[in-house]
Amino acid sequence: MKQFLRITVRFVVPEPTFHGQRDGGEAEWPPSPLRLFQALVDAIASHWQKQPFARKAQPTLQWLEHLGHPEIVAPSHKFGTPFRIAVPNNDLDAWARPLSKGNKPKKQPNEMKTMKLIQPVYLAGEAVHYLFTLPGELCPHLEILRYAARSITHLGWGIDMAVGDAEVLDAQAAAQLDGVRWRPSAVGGVPLRVPKLGTLDDLARKHADFLNRVTIDGFRPVPPLRIFDIVRYRRDTDPMPRPYSVFKLVDDNDDTVSYPHAKLIHIAGMVRHTAIELMKQNPPRDLRGLSPEQWVDQYVTGHAPRGDLPGSQPHTQFSYIPLPSTGHEYTDPAVRRVMIVAPLGDEAWLDHLSSLLDGQLLVPLPGTILPPGTHLQRIPHARHDGVRNAYTSESRTWASFTPVILPGHDDHKPGKTHKLILKALAQSGIDQPCEFEWSVFSRFPKSYGAQKYVPDETAQGGKRPVGYIRPDHLLRQTAVHLRLSFESPVPGPITIGAGRHCGFGLFAASPAPKAT
Repeated sequence: MKQFLRITVRFVVPEPTFHGQRDGGEAEWPPSPLRLFQALVDAIASHWQKQPFARKAQPTLQWLEHLGHPEIVAPSHKFGTPFRIAVPNNDLDAWARPLSKGNKPKKQPNEMKTMKLIQPVYLAGEAVHYLFTLPGELCPHLEILRYAARSITHLGWGIDMAVGDAEVLDAQAAAQLDGVRWRPSAVGGVPLRVPKLGTLDDLARKHADFLNRVTIDGFRPVPPLRIFDIVRYRRDTDPMPRPYSVFKLVDDNDDTVSYPHAKLIHIAGMVRHTAIELMKQNPPRDLRGLSPEQWVDQYVTGHAPRGDLPGSQPHTQFSYIPLPSTGHEYTDPAVRRVMIVAPLGDEAWLDHLSSLLDGQLLVPLPGTILPPGTHLQRIPHARHDGVRNAYTSESRTWASFTPVILPGHDDHKPGKTHKLILKALAQSGIDQPCEFEWSVFSRFPKSYGAQKYVPDETAQGGKRPVGYIRPDHLLRQTAVHLRLSFESPVPGPITIGAGRHCGFGLFAASPAPKAT
């Protein structure tokens, strides 16, 4: 039977809280496996030093490095409101140096402060369990690991006081642990640091650098820890992100092409047309019982199969989503990228299409103009891209950049608007509990509102068109801008509403809450 090494950390304050932060200063939950590893190293090194450490502790910690990425069972949590405090900035030499020369310092110690952002995480329980799968039925280093775990004093910041323990559990006992289960995942979830082979040596290097930071030549900054992995952890209940590929629009000089975001359906139409032609010539092998013609018509073109019965499997298809540029209030929102989105489970079809689209020329639609040689250039997932990340990251709050076209007309009745929004959420596969609010206007400063027309006495009929050009079949339906608030972070891309396959109802992550 499978055996697990369980290392448990219990927070001992009356109301359990955690203050650790991930890269970038974001609040971290659950506490990373690397954070646990560092706490064990600190606890064990305070007991055994030099030769005893090398003889007893080092083999144990190196064995732990080999165990891989643990499952984490943690209590449910809630992120608190961020706030800032002033803390000493460890720059007293700027005060002492002129004083030692008989001069008056420019600043006194009480003026040398740095603002520090704090966002506590409030816990519904006190115990966090790390479950390492054992390679056999025995744990040869259990005694030393138990001693180290019981010597832990805190996990996270110094104010996050904790105690620990270690034991071996069988699969049944491990499955009965109370809490939310976080498991390593290839996609979605939160990125956490985990130890790997060499992390212990790098911690020793960093400690030595810290002890020798002051030299006869002055202060030598301590390089950060370098040897560790970043692994994404997600809960069993977390939604999986839909698979996507993002392409940049470039011309024959490899310069980025900008296209007006009011006309984004033109780009969606051009990419869709190119995809149809490519898939007619090179369909994937496994079409799940459909003929190539049926598959292209339904999945690539987007035509729902005829004769669908109520309650049958929902129609699925590729979505062609132009991405207006976003980032800050001065960003030009023109379209420079386009994203192809596939339903969950259809990664193979998406990869097949994406490999063929890379480098393909776009054919202008009638009445449209593109720079010579405009083609698609695929952006690798590993490459940082701020615009793509705005639409595909994880967030608890999302806001529509382009209007959400509702599945019907609300007759200007708020109650009907509410029902149509619920229907649009369900049709788009949003089944996580969320709160929403709607408006005619966007939360993004350079996005257009949801109106089709605005009053204009000089225009025929007293109105003139404004905002995004819509497909003809969506002209009569109500459109709104939405803001969604989820209980837990939800990954993008998120597209909602009747125009979600061609760029309408596209959501971007809302900015992080400001500190009070």
